[in-house]
Amino acid sequence: LLALIERRLDLAASIAAAKTEETDADNELLLRPAREASVIARLGALSRRIPQASITAIWRELMAINLQAQRPIEIALSATRHPARIQLMARARFGTIIPIREMASPEAALEKARTGKGIALIEIGEGDWWAGLRDHPELSIIDGLLGEGGRGSALAVGRLSPDRLGEDRSFAVLEQAELAARLGRGEAVCPIAVSGNLNLCVIERVAPLSRAAA
Repeated sequence: LLALIERRLDLAASIAAAKTEETDADNELLLRPAREASVIARLGALSRRIPQASITAIWRELMAINLQAQRPIEIALSATRHPARIQLMARARFGTIIPIREMASPEAALEKARTGKGIALIEIGEGDWWAGLRDHPELSIIDGLLGEGGRGSALAVGRLSPDRLGEDRSFAVLEQAELAARLGRGEAVCPIAVSGNLNLCVIERVAPLSRAAA
C-alpha cells in the first residue's frame, strides 16, 4: 500500500511540473470538493467491512497529500473563541498534512485566500466579515465546519469556481427578500448568521419541500 501511495505521489509531482505554466496563470485552488465527495461516496458503497467514516478519513488524507505534492497550500485560521475545536475539524475535513497558520483577523485570512495559496478558515461569530463575500466574487465558500449547537462553527473560503463545489449542501449570503422567496418556494435554506439585511445561510441540496410537508 505504501509503495502504491508513493508511486501516486511521484505522478502528482510529474503532473505539477507539466502544468507549471497553467497553474501559475490560474490562482484557483486545486481542490475539487465535488469530485472528492463523489469518490468517497462510491468507495463507501463498495465497502463491505470498512465504516464510511474511516473511508472518508483515509481518502481525505490521501487527497490532501496528493494536492500538497502538486501545489502546497496552507489553512489561514482566524478563530478566537474555539480555535482548538476548529483546528480539529479542519484536520478531519482537509487532512493533517496541510499546515495551519493562525491569522490576526478575518481580513488577514481572506487576503491569504485571495492569493490562491491558502484556505481561509474563519470562525462564524468573528464579526460580520462574511457579509463582504458578496463583493468578492473571486472567493467561494468551500465548506462549512459546523460545531455542535453552533459552537465552534467556521467557514472555509478560497479561490474556487462554483462548478467545482457540488457538495450536498452549500453556503450563501442572501438578502432578506431572496431568503423569503426561497423559503416560500419550499427550499431547504437555513440562516445561521445575520448582519443587517444579509443572512448567511446553509442550503441543503434536496428536492423542494411540499407545502403540506412544510
